Amino acid sequence: VTLTSRVAEFNDLEQLERELAHGDVAAVLMEPALTNIGIVLPEPGYLEGVRALTRHHGTLLINDETHTLSAGPGGCTAAWDLEPDLLTVGKAIGGGIPAGAYGLSAELADRLLGRDDLDLVDMGGVGGTLAGNALPVAARRATLEHVLTDEAFGRMAKLSERFEAGVRAGIDAHALPWSVSRLGARTEYRFASPAPRTGTESEAAGDAELEDFLHVHLANRGILLTPFHNMALMCPDTTEADVDTHTEVFAAALAELAG
Repeated sequence: VTLTSRVAEFNDLEQLERELAHGDVAAVLMEPALTNIGIVLPEPGYLEGVRALTRHHGTLLINDETHTLSAGPGGCTAAWDLEPDLLTVGKAIGGGIPAGAYGLSAELADRLLGRDDLDLVDMGGVGGTLAGNALPVAARRATLEHVLTDEAFGRMAKLSERFEAGVRAGIDAHALPWSVSRLGARTEYRFASPAPRTGTESEAAGDAELEDFLHVHLANRGILLTPFHNMALMCPDTTEADVDTHTEVFAAALAELAG
């Protein structure tokens, strides 16, 4: 990977332009908002700048929506009117059952189908032992019909806003140098203020000992957070009472930290 890839920091268009200027980048693969390093939201104009640069340099743009699908039924691509050439989604569309999907723009599809020198069945097709397996196909249909709907996301987003407000109130009450980042139905509190704007800043803001304290404190009181970062993802079964319980327990944890 290190021999065939170039890296540019998120929210840094100058770095991206410098890497694209080499003229050997086939595609830019990115999350519209960073997630695995902690939520890092795009600054105003950044994603538009990425699209403009990739078009200028003749480079494809791929949005990885595996995690950012929390922004809504169509991920950030639909929520923010983005125009990637391709996008990918993962197991969320199967409710956790191993599954995935990809899509591409009509323009790119026409370009590929218009070439008679490509073996689209072997090189571009999707095949293998598990391709078309009945279980993930059924799981995808059930999830898309009953879970990843506009109605469900609207409710989950409101709960996420409630979660965000409760966390922010606790942080403000103790004047902590922390922040809260939210991406649709997903909310995370960060040990930095302002919130990190790059992956490097996000990594530097981590505090494993503090995370462990909060996770154990919450777990001992019936709340399980994602075992990395401090992230909560609302689901169709999450209730206001669930969110308010976290707010209360989180506030108690901060009071204990403050001594």
